[in-house]
Amino acid sequence: MARPSWDGVADACALLREALAVDGLPTSASAPIQRALAILSSKVDGAMSKEEFKEIRRSIGRTQEDLASDLGVRTRTISRYENGEVPIPAAIAAAVKALSK
Repeated sequence: MARPSWDGVADACALLREALAVDGLPTSASAPIQRALAILSSKVDGAMSKEEFKEIRRSIGRTQEDLASDLGVRTRTISRYENGEVPIPAAIAAAVKALSK
């Protein structure tokens, strides 16, 4: 099975925000929309681009393997972040930024 493309995650968040802004939206509909928005937003809000991620990794002199060890993830996960296959979670983005300081 092919991995999903994450290019549309930010767009999906925007659409969910629009849906929540609809006047008269029943609570029974808004609650699951808010939950879905929270899940998707945690993947993109406060995160960084794949280019910025890779640039920081290189600027601190870490290989993908080194950074994976530093962050407690698999090397393949770092590769997926840098190739744009999956979004870089905000927590990972913050940890990488902290390593660069």
